[in-house]
Amino acid sequence: MNTFRTIIASFALLLSFQVSAQMENAIADLNFKLKLMDDQITWGVFVVPGESIAPTKRSNTGSGQVTIVAPVGFAYAGLDNVSGTWIENARVDGPMEAPDKAYISFGFVTDEPRIKYFAGKETLLFTFIPEDTTMGISLINNENDPFSTPNTYGSNPGNDLGVLDFGHSDGTMVYTYGTNLVTEGAAANAVFASQKTTEKNQQPEGAYKVIFASEKISTPNN
Repeated sequence: MNTFRTIIASFALLLSFQVSAQMENAIADLNFKLKLMDDQITWGVFVVPGESIAPTKRSNTGSGQVTIVAPVGFAYAGLDNVSGTWIENARVDGPMEAPDKAYISFGFVTDEPRIKYFAGKETLLFTFIPEDTTMGISLINNENDPFSTPNTYGSNPGNDLGVLDFGHSDGTMVYTYGTNLVTEGAAANAVFASQKTTEKNQQPEGAYKVIFASEKISTPNN
């Protein structure tokens, strides 16, 4: 019995050393980006490793979550996994802390298709298509969003990513979520929405609806 206890104690001590070593090698520089794709309809969520890390081919993703902040009533379709498998696993509409906002969280399920990391380069994780392209969306800010944990709903929104890299000779590296990069396409999308509203309001009485795809305006014949 004493021998068994000694073995268990030794294993626990060895495990704690490994965890400590991993934490010493931990770098929070996996950054998320929300980006409007070329079709100007689809949005993509990307991971962009910073220059402080050097991911190898032996990097393995273990956990992750992406939380989108949108207006209440926001809906989307066509969730398409590109790197890793992601699903919507939580949604809160109009919490007390932000009654005009909806928080949609996508959780990491498995590393299939495998997520490949390259320092300073974008890797597309998943895409989705909003039903209303005029609604402004963003990634949650873990530090200062009013609905960040802890909150009155008991929810756990936020961005997170955890990766183990076994490809370095000096030990296993741990990469974690760092920050949000500037959303690309948001300004253009906002301008489009503003133009849509402005041009609609400026239409003369009896005019037909503006067709934005062709930028053609039809008016009644005099």
